[in-house]
Amino acid sequence: MPIMNWDQTLDIGVPAMNADHRDILDVMNEIFDAHEAGQEGDIINRLVSRLGAVCTRHFADEEAFMEKVDYPGLNSHKLIHKKLLEDFSGHAAAVKAAGGKANEEFFGFLKRWLVAHIRGIDSKYAEHANSSLSVANG
Repeated sequence: MPIMNWDQTLDIGVPAMNADHRDILDVMNEIFDAHEAGQEGDIINRLVSRLGAVCTRHFADEEAFMEKVDYPGLNSHKLIHKKLLEDFSGHAAAVKAAGGKANEEFFGFLKRWLVAHIRGIDSKYAEHANSSLSVANG
């Protein structure tokens, strides 16, 4: 059973970013499923590391997209990304220190992060991008 399923409330209307968000959710679910199956150690640590890499790549893609659409909140969004990666790194280090054992605090962080960031923060640049396209195509 996944930690979270994709649903329409996570769709920001930017296909490339939606695909990245789905990739992030897929890896989160892989970690959760492995944890629920009693796996720990290297397998969890590798999945957590993969999640960090997927998120880092996504944040770079997202920032490039925001630059392309001239999003006025780009600098503050970059700072949010930096803080999220710092928080994630702390959680990943805790999982590693525990011998590759994930816990509810880690999964709570992931779920809050994904939902709050996509619905609250990413939806703003998506709205800007979509309204800019409407004006340009109007």
